[in-house]
Amino acid sequence: MKQPKTILKILILLLFSLIIFRPSPVKAAGAVMKISPVATEVYIKAGKAQNYQFTLENTGDEDFSFKLYTGPYNVTNENYDADLSSETSYNQIQRWITFQDDSGSFVREPTLSLKAGEKRNIIYRVSVPEGFPEGGQYCVIYAESVSDGDSGNDNLSVGLDSHSRVSLIILGHGHGNTENIAEITDFSLTKFFTMGNIEADTKVKNSGNTDFLTSYQLEVKTLFGKTIYSYKDNFAVLPETERKFKTSWGDTPLFGIYRVKFSVEALDVTREGTSIVMIMPAFMIIIVLFLLTSIIVWTIMLIRKRKERSSRLVV
Repeated sequence: MKQPKTILKILILLLFSLIIFRPSPVKAAGAVMKISPVATEVYIKAGKAQNYQFTLENTGDEDFSFKLYTGPYNVTNENYDADLSSETSYNQIQRWITFQDDSGSFVREPTLSLKAGEKRNIIYRVSVPEGFPEGGQYCVIYAESVSDGDSGNDNLSVGLDSHSRVSLIILGHGHGNTENIAEITDFSLTKFFTMGNIEADTKVKNSGNTDFLTSYQLEVKTLFGKTIYSYKDNFAVLPETERKFKTSWGDTPLFGIYRVKFSVEALDVTREGTSIVMIMPAFMIIIVLFLLTSIIVWTIMLIRKRKERSSRLVV
């Protein structure tokens, strides 16, 4: 059964917030800055401009200036390593965002200030042009502390060694010709026996032009049907990407035999697998292999002796 759209949107925002940065304060050069929220959804419609806001807080004991700017968001492979430099048709929204400065004007990269302990609302505007690329739009808003000498410098370094930087992930959804196409291209589950974790992994391909959530569940039961482990979660898949995802039951006992079930749902595509898994420590596997080898060798020797006896009787 599909989840309500509102829940899906909230989950997508939380999941994307974990892809790049954590919401903990960042320290550098005496500045301690906190941003809230760390991810948000904005509405995009051709020819429409709309204002939004987020909060910056100086949790340190020194005043400082900071610069606001945007950057692209993209991923590079099935492991979803973040790419914060490459531009595609899906991160053009970075060009549509301006920030309100102290005079009330909206500009691309203003430099503002925060006093020690101050919390400040930052207003930004998303101005969507006519004829923008269809589908989802993704970017990152950065707030980075600057020294007095750096204020107004267009060539500001973004290195974390000398500046404090926090970020807000922007997910653009709205009107337009959106396509939702999901495919589960890989699916595997631990089978037969394992010396450690029970693992399951999947790979999901998004051939559409907007992001969606993939839900999964790993469930472990005894042979008598008692559930001893169950875990459900979601992960986001960006348009025109393929994402690999792995989950596992790590707190396994030394020995046991279990029924394991792994299920994945991406839009209207589902896949499910079950297996019987025996958990056995390495030393027991060595003992079992030794015993099996001994039995096989003993059986071979016994067969040979019987053949020798038979040949002697024939002679």
